[in-house]
Amino acid sequence: DSDDLPLNVSREQLQQNKIMKVISKKLVRKVLELMKKLAKDEESGGDDEEEESEEKEEKEEKKEKKDEEGLWTKFWKEFNKNLKMGCYEDDSNRSKLSKLLRFYTTKSEGKEVSLDKYLDRMQESQESIYYMSGDSIETMKKAPSLQIFLKKDLEVLMLPDHLDEPCLQKLADYEGKKFVSIQKADVKLDETEEEKKKFTKIKDMYKPLTDWWKKKLTDLTESGAMKEAGVKVEKVEVSKRLTESPVVVVTSQFGYSAQQEKVMKSQAFQNKEQLSMMAGRKTLEINANHPVIIDLLAKVKASESDEAASKTAEVLFQTALIESGFEIADPSSLVSHVYKLMSKELGVNPDAPLKEIEVPEDEEEPEEEDKDDDEEEDTKEEKEDL
Repeated sequence: DSDDLPLNVSREQLQQNKIMKVISKKLVRKVLELMKKLAKDEESGGDDEEEESEEKEEKEEKKEKKDEEGLWTKFWKEFNKNLKMGCYEDDSNRSKLSKLLRFYTTKSEGKEVSLDKYLDRMQESQESIYYMSGDSIETMKKAPSLQIFLKKDLEVLMLPDHLDEPCLQKLADYEGKKFVSIQKADVKLDETEEEKKKFTKIKDMYKPLTDWWKKKLTDLTESGAMKEAGVKVEKVEVSKRLTESPVVVVTSQFGYSAQQEKVMKSQAFQNKEQLSMMAGRKTLEINANHPVIIDLLAKVKASESDEAASKTAEVLFQTALIESGFEIADPSSLVSHVYKLMSKELGVNPDAPLKEIEVPEDEEEPEEEDKDDDEEEDTKEEKEDL
C-alpha cells in the first residue's frame, strides 16, 4: 500500500510514476527470495536423506520418485523457460537468477542439477565450466566432441533446450568460472609438458595432410559441389578432443554452434547474409591415431593427385558435418559417394550403365491345353447325364 500514488490520472502516467517502479522492484525481489528459498529447501532435504541409513534411503527415494516431486522441481518444469528468458534479458537480477537455473550433465544421471552442484564436483585443476548443445541428450552423448571429456572424467553441461545456450552466453561466467563450449575451436585442456611436446611433433608429422586437405576443402566449398552450402573452412588441424572418431567439425569461437544455426534457420524472418556472417568459419579436426587418417596420410605423401584420397577426404568432411550437428544444403554429392561405396562393397562396377530388365513372356500353351481338357470332361459328363 502507498499513500503517495496519484489516483486521478491516466494509466500511462501512473505506470511511469517513481513509486510504481519501486513497488515493482520490491515485488521482483520478494519473488526471487521465495524461489531461492524453495530451491534451497529442496536441496537441503535431499542432503538430509543422504545422511540416513542405506535401507531407509532406498525405500524413501523410491516412494518419493513414484508419489511426489519437490515443489521447486514442479515449479522448474512449468516455468523454466521464463526463468531462462529472465536471465537473458534482466541485467540487474541475472546473478540471482543464475543460482536458480538447472541443467542436465554427463554425471547427473537424467536429473537437472544447479550450477553450484557442478562447481562442487569440479576437478581442482579445472578452470572452466564446459557445456554442449544439441537436439537431445542421447545424441549429445554420442557426439565426437565429448570423447576426450568422458575419458578425462570432466563433467559437461548438456543443453537440449534452445534457450539454454543463449542464456549461458549472456551469463559469460559463474562464480569466476567461464562457460566454454566444447563444440567450438580453441578449447583448452590441462596438459603436461610431455603431452605438449608430443602434440607438436604429431602436428609436424601431419602437416602435409592438413595443408593438402585444406586446399581440397577450399576448392570444394568455394567452387565445388558445396559452393551453395555457405560453409567456409578456416583450417584443418590435429585434434586434442577425439579418441574414437576419425574427424570432427567445430566452429569458430564467436560463431554460431550447430544448434544455434538450426534455430536461426527456422526463424520466419531470417536473413541469409547475416546468418552466413554469424555462422563462423569451420575447423576440421582429425584424429592422428585413427587408421583411416594414418592411411590417408600415407596416400597423400605418395601422391597428392590420388583420386581415392581426394574422394575420401570429401566424404569424411561431409559426414563430420552431419555428425557434428550441421546441415548440408545439397547432399547429392555425399549421396553419390555413398552409392559408389556401396556398389564397391557388393563387387559391382560403380560406373556401370543402367540396364533395362527383360521380363519373360507368359507361356500360353499349357493354359490352352488345360482348357481343352476341361471342355472334354464337361462334354463327357453331359452325355452321361443324357
